[in-house]
Amino acid sequence: APRAPAMPPPSDALGLLQKAVAAIDSHFAQADVPGTTKRLDQLGNDQSNKEIAVLVRGQLCTALSRVLLHGFKSFKLIGRYHIWDFVQQACDAHQLRIQKGGGTSEAERTMAKAVADVNHLSGEAGPANNPNIKFRSFVCSGLNNGMMHEWICVMTADADTMGKFYEAWAFVRLSDDTVKQMTRALAPLANHKFALSLDYETSRWDLH
Repeated sequence: APRAPAMPPPSDALGLLQKAVAAIDSHFAQADVPGTTKRLDQLGNDQSNKEIAVLVRGQLCTALSRVLLHGFKSFKLIGRYHIWDFVQQACDAHQLRIQKGGGTSEAERTMAKAVADVNHLSGEAGPANNPNIKFRSFVCSGLNNGMMHEWICVMTADADTMGKFYEAWAFVRLSDDTVKQMTRALAPLANHKFALSLDYETSRWDLH
């Protein structure tokens, strides 16, 4: 049987995700401090508040990728797979199902639009073509839509896609409950209003 690579156990990775979400909750809680001049709409806007960009693109996206990388089959015949490849193929699988007459949910529709928007970020090379930046921008779109937790369910729903990108012992394939743990961890973020720029990194070369 394939051996799990040396990486944090799923529980540790999930714990980091929960801490990242808690840090964002604390960030928005600044608006509740008596006498503060900070407003909720400013706290969730990366154009007026750089801290939220760091909390999301730095801490949250890193923690989420750690969970998604557990048991991820990164090697292929030529080159390597990236989490963004998984996201994109999961989206394609749902689009194919819809073309065959299947129904669609708001989560599926918004996720498909997000993938298209991220793939159309300006620039043929450099930051806009970086799969890490694409994944982070995708997460930002999920937060803007208030549906990142539901997108996790969409991403992990297609059995063929999951089998292609993940080992059987991967956290996201262990059981239905493990995916529910991820969605429960991310769900509180839907209570906050985000206005995150998808091109935040592609227009800021100095951040890379």
